[in-house]
Amino acid sequence: MSVSKLTRAYLSNASAFIPAIVFLMWGRFGPGNAGVRWDTAYVVSGILSIGHMFWLFKSRPGHWIALGVDLYLLIGALLAAVSAAALQVLGQELGAAPALACVLVIGVGATWFSPLGFVGEASNDQALVRRLSVMLLIAVAVAVAVSLVLRHNTLLGGVLPIIALVLVRSQLQKRVAVAQ
Repeated sequence: MSVSKLTRAYLSNASAFIPAIVFLMWGRFGPGNAGVRWDTAYVVSGILSIGHMFWLFKSRPGHWIALGVDLYLLIGALLAAVSAAALQVLGQELGAAPALACVLVIGVGATWFSPLGFVGEASNDQALVRRLSVMLLIAVAVAVAVSLVLRHNTLLGGVLPIIALVLVRSQLQKRVAVAQ
């Protein structure tokens, strides 16, 4: 694969997670002390996620993992406005598990109500799409469990489960494409 194709693929995947990237960058490098930075990061990325959700539906149908992360950021923005204590539990004490739980909720809905299924691929074989979507739901449930157990390790409990889900989804999409 050429460097330009790899770059385009990377940028395409990164665009699906723009609100999450903004959230992490603002929380880490934004102005003010850490508590204020992260609260503001939730608000800014939550507002950004609203428009991003519409963009995902229109331009990237079936990108349910990104939609679940956007849902998490929107919930975080609402909690930032309502309860600092609840936001602390969501953002710090539970690690990435709430974000993955939002992905699980979106995945259940996509599995049962979208013709693309949770894998996000169109196929004439809806039974295959449903079966692979259930496999992805199981992977997300495992990721939630791993994330809860390793919630105090940002890399093992947060980053790796999300990357693993993106890779598992990619492999399942390839299985749908091969079946066509």
